[in-house]
Amino acid sequence: IIATEEDETVQGVEVNLSGAEVMTETTATDGAFLFNNLEADQDYTVTPYLNANPLNGVSTFDLVLMSKHILGVEALDSPYKMIAADVNRSESITTLDMIQVRQLILNIETEFDNNTSWRFLRADYNFPVPTNPWFEDFSQFEVYSVNDLSGAIADADFVAVKIGDVNGSATPNNSVAGDSR
Repeated sequence: IIATEEDETVQGVEVNLSGAEVMTETTATDGAFLFNNLEADQDYTVTPYLNANPLNGVSTFDLVLMSKHILGVEALDSPYKMIAADVNRSESITTLDMIQVRQLILNIETEFDNNTSWRFLRADYNFPVPTNPWFEDFSQFEVYSVNDLSGAIADADFVAVKIGDVNGSATPNNSVAGDSR
């Protein structure tokens, strides 16, 4: 299952399987994906990908929250929100991130320069320092790998992070109503 931090499932995620076999699934409104009849004792990697509608959930309110975080007035309260605010993938939240969000809102830019519109982290990943998600390189947890597959795997779940959407207002699938701006 692929879902947001608020447990809203994400539709339209391209989930790629690589290894002994190569397959692609796309999540429906339930956020589920399934790869059947895989060869046992082989190595596989599952990689989710979605880079569509970067403006989904991005508003000036996100800029306000990012500004408060940068100024130390009100820190973002989850590592996923901090990853969403790190628009340029510099492993920090700065005014440069705010500039990219502002350019997107004003249609000066149509996508993020150094990022996709969504990022995905394994749901079983625990940030060692939740107030600093970049304390440890978490890129290895943006995929799910299994060596010597021995049976069904039911825990290859991911948490979806909508880049630029710090307050979680993105519409992750067709069955969830979006917030009005």
